[in-house]
Amino acid sequence: MNDVDGTAARTPDPTVDDAACEAEAVCRKAEHDQEFAAFVEESYHTVERVLRSVWWDREVVEDALHEAYLHARVEWSKVREHDRRIGWIIRTARFKILKDRDRRHREAAVAPEDLPPAPHSDIADVWEAQETLRAWLRQLPARHAEVFQMSREGFSNREISRLLGLAETSVRSYKAAARKGLGELAERAGFTRSQGSRRQGERRGSR
Repeated sequence: MNDVDGTAARTPDPTVDDAACEAEAVCRKAEHDQEFAAFVEESYHTVERVLRSVWWDREVVEDALHEAYLHARVEWSKVREHDRRIGWIIRTARFKILKDRDRRHREAAVAPEDLPPAPHSDIADVWEAQETLRAWLRQLPARHAEVFQMSREGFSNREISRLLGLAETSVRSYKAAARKGLGELAERAGFTRSQGSRRQGERRGSR
């Protein structure tokens, strides 16, 4: 009788194990929810700027971002292990935009979007400067603009190469071409380095 009681005492209770596993799963989900929310907050605007350097339509970009982040939340246990999580979001959102664009092209002939109007020559504040740069990027080849904006957001040439499927030499070439194109647009709008130097000299001379 005592032997039987002793054996029963040593047998694990499955209900206790199930409860422990469930509690662990709840804690892990809460941790992942908090981690994912912080990731979205810190990465959203960076990804948006990268995508809008190529695609001007804010609604298209926002739809792609919404779907990319939803997908990331579902796959967060895998996505969180990536060295560059933000790159995963950019790649997923780009794929959605390109897929939707191809679908629309198949459904109907779509006229190309008009280029944005020439930027105003007087940049009053930071917001207007960002809008001006975005308008100029919109006038560059899409790949040049995308590479340039990703570089501005802190991606290395190697990371850009891996995310966009380009050779590093191509990344450097596109960045140089983008800088040259932006310089020409800036000169056309009146923002030239030589003029800026003259203005600074004039101010110093007037004192």
